[in-house]
Amino acid sequence: MKNFLDKHFILETLPPRSSNAEKYIEFCREAVESGAEIIAVTDLPMGSARVSPIAPAHMLVENNIEVLMHFSRTTRNAIRIEGDLIATHMLGIKNLLILSGDDPRVGTYPFSSSIEDFSIYDVFKLVNLLNEKGEDIAGVKIYGKFSFNPGGVFSPFEKDVSQTLERMVRKIENGCRFFVSQPVFSQETMVNFLQETEIHKRTEIYVALMVFESVQQLQYFSKVPGVFVPKEYFHQRNDEHLKWYSVKRAISIVESLSKYVTGFYLTSTTKDLDVIKQVAEAVSAQYE
Repeated sequence: MKNFLDKHFILETLPPRSSNAEKYIEFCREAVESGAEIIAVTDLPMGSARVSPIAPAHMLVENNIEVLMHFSRTTRNAIRIEGDLIATHMLGIKNLLILSGDDPRVGTYPFSSSIEDFSIYDVFKLVNLLNEKGEDIAGVKIYGKFSFNPGGVFSPFEKDVSQTLERMVRKIENGCRFFVSQPVFSQETMVNFLQETEIHKRTEIYVALMVFESVQQLQYFSKVPGVFVPKEYFHQRNDEHLKWYSVKRAISIVESLSKYVTGFYLTSTTKDLDVIKQVAEAVSAQYE
């Protein structure tokens, strides 16, 4: 069986707003049959109130589906971060994408506060201490053996590339083993970033892709911080034209960047199994 870093195609999913996970699990099964090798489960995306990713991620593990669970720090205090990490491992979830998380003030409850007990580097440090020493940042022994596989996120679009690289290196020094980029729409930007920093020679990189299913969806996500959508996407005449233009661009990015990176990460902007299959086949063809 392949380990996580031998797999090349991750599909992001939104956990349900429901106490019933049946439809969600069935979609994930179909997505795997369509070529997704790893299912990513997001953590309160866009500050919206949904089920914690721990429950659906555990259900996917029980269904023998490889999982990458998002783990956000700014909606948890220090005690909750540690407790949730231990619970996550206890339930068989080992692959984590550690991130600060979306601002809760833009979501379901605008009065919600962000919590800054731990920096992003502290969370990586805690995970690394659990893995290496079986203890927490306070030096308290945590019994049992931990084998987390922690990853982080980065943006190749910032003007000061040196600052981006510095943050990535600090994460690596604190135990980060792989990275997922912000969504990429131009292979040139990503190639320039990788050639300038050569970070792909020090760690594993997954490039995020977006396929839009509607003009309304495009307009919404184009306003999300860190997402820079080229004007050509807005020239598409209707939803169908936009979707297939997005697929074409995504496949072009896969073909151009595969020699530099470990794999690709398709965001939750699409649930179309035919689209997922096309992107999966394009990714698979590059790593045969």
